[in-house]
Amino acid sequence: MPQWWRPVLEAEMEILLNWLPLDALRLLERGGMILLLILLLSLMMWSLIIYLYLHIWWRNGEQVSDRCMPWLPLIISLVQILPMVGLLGTIEAMIELFHVIAQHGSGNIRGMAGGISQALITTMAGLVASLSGYYFSSDLQHRLSYHATPQESL
Repeated sequence: MPQWWRPVLEAEMEILLNWLPLDALRLLERGGMILLLILLLSLMMWSLIIYLYLHIWWRNGEQVSDRCMPWLPLIISLVQILPMVGLLGTIEAMIELFHVIAQHGSGNIRGMAGGISQALITTMAGLVASLSGYYFSSDLQHRLSYHATPQESL
């Protein structure tokens, strides 16, 4: 991760820490910075999904595709990127796990459990965020293509 991101993500983390309940804070601590990145990307994805659905519902299909079509590739890209970010968190956690094994040996079960926990949490978060957005991005793609084609009147 580039060094200039760290202050931005730490500021965002501070805002989230003041807002979230204690159990969610523990989960964020276990997942590390990668989990925060997954959270921010999924919030961006969901805000775009909600934005597009609101445009479709409020406009009743009138000029929807012109305003909404440019956002659809970004949503699809986020759906595809989120599992990769989760796997990046898994790799980072496994590297930390190997450092613990190198320093303390394989007898330190408590130290190894932290790395395994972080790996599982980041993988799960990336997959859940991606799968939740996959259905809605497909539905949006279908709805926008339906509104883009001229409808025959009866």
